[in-house]
Amino acid sequence: MVAYYWIFLLDFFLTFYFFTKDVIALKNVKLSIEPAVVQYGNQSTLKCSYDLENDILYSVKWYRGPLEFYRYTPSEDVKTKIFPFDGITVDGSNSNSTQVVLRDIEFNLSGNFSCEVTTDLPHMVTAVDEQSMMVIQLPEFSPKISVGREVLDSGDILRANCSSPPSRPPVTLKFKLNNRTVAQNDPHPYRKINERSWSDLPLELPLDDMHFDNNGRLLLECVAMLPGVYHDQVELELESAKDPIPQRVRGLNGVKKASEQTKPLLYIVLCYFLLRSAILRAL
Repeated sequence: MVAYYWIFLLDFFLTFYFFTKDVIALKNVKLSIEPAVVQYGNQSTLKCSYDLENDILYSVKWYRGPLEFYRYTPSEDVKTKIFPFDGITVDGSNSNSTQVVLRDIEFNLSGNFSCEVTTDLPHMVTAVDEQSMMVIQLPEFSPKISVGREVLDSGDILRANCSSPPSRPPVTLKFKLNNRTVAQNDPHPYRKINERSWSDLPLELPLDDMHFDNNGRLLLECVAMLPGVYHDQVELELESAKDPIPQRVRGLNGVKKASEQTKPLLYIVLCYFLLRSAILRAL
């Protein structure tokens, strides 16, 4: 009975030893995607870092979702293998045991990627880390504001529209009047894998005195955004009935007044020459 007891303890400690040894043999497996938000058609680098703890590397496998697309096995004659995957183009010359470079990235690559690291015998420990990529396409041009050209005053209705060229996902639009937000659209989801959508934001705003700045002006801005990725804006100064008289008009009035002030002097000079001519004729 005592012998069975010691055998049990020996088995327990041996199991504990190999288990804990396996646990510390491979650690700190970490996947990073640079950039994680990538423009359609560009490239991204998937970096897998790990600490073998003096163990031997058996393989590093890379997955998009559940499907493997790249493998590095240092013990084999051909160390690298690339498996066909629709939309994935691996740059083999720049890919190795710690990174995979993807070129000409397509929309269907948005989603989860993972790297799986396995050590060789005697331990054969495996660890995995997973990160996400998002593939986008930005608008080719800045947003555009269209608006009626009538002169605006308090009590009038400002009608305008802002549109942004197709993008994936569609951008969020915001109208600002004299730096105050007056309208914003909610981003809507795209449904098709290659879908790019225009973004439009209409504005119908009854105006009152608070909408005009201290100089009576109306400056309308449209801001297009993909948070953390894209930001563009355009602005348009609207015709306002509260605008002060333009500077150039004030300048013309000033010239007119100055010319009126010179009239008495002209009369004096004219009288002088007439009197002088009369005296010369009398002599």
